Amino acid sequence: MQTALITGAGRGIGLASAKAFVRAGLKVFALDLAFQGPEGKNLTQVKYNLEDLDGIPGLVESLGEIHVLVNNAGVHNALPYDQYPAAKRQRLLRINLEAPAALMEAVSHQMKRRKSGRIVNLCSIASFHPHPDVWYAVSKAGLASMTKSFASYLGRHGIQVNAVAPGLVDTEMLKVVDPSRVENLKKQVYSGRAITPEEIAAAILWLCTSCPPTVNGSILDINDGIFAR
Repeated sequence: MQTALITGAGRGIGLASAKAFVRAGLKVFALDLAFQGPEGKNLTQVKYNLEDLDGIPGLVESLGEIHVLVNNAGVHNALPYDQYPAAKRQRLLRINLEAPAALMEAVSHQMKRRKSGRIVNLCSIASFHPHPDVWYAVSKAGLASMTKSFASYLGRHGIQVNAVAPGLVDTEMLKVVDPSRVENLKKQVYSGRAITPEEIAAAILWLCTSCPPTVNGSILDINDGIFAR
């Protein structure tokens, strides 16, 4: 049985992904600070603060074999650039950008030994499009670049590193966004609604289990037509 480590798996896209992976027959370590759902067969909750970058190698080692990593955890403050406290900026960059890098580095050692492994990062439409939360956009753009760089570095070892870039998704994070902006975005998408976490989870599962090995360094746009590139 393959094992997946999914960060930010206490709710939203991470929780939907954890459930999808378990249904697909994987064992899941669901990492977060708080959890909305209970543990279950093949789903183990791991309470960890990703601001603790130094502890990540030890955390990964303690979990044993990890075949799949999903870097989903993220912070979105929805604050104007000129009103951004330094502490909030630093925390966002640490969780959204530095922690995924540390996790990829930590899991890559065992993946390289096995000559196989799959990693998926959660980017955003903000990676490629102007966004009101400048630092959130910066972190997601950086993660998009990091995805391609790690794919180049690890691809020769049989490891796939890809990303998904969601648009408007119906999660708790959406509640910090200006409601008028949300309604305007809904008018622009083809379906006229927000994407569900389960729809994003289905794409993540495909990238982590059944996509061809030549899908590497790719960023899959899931934005329902709101932004074409």
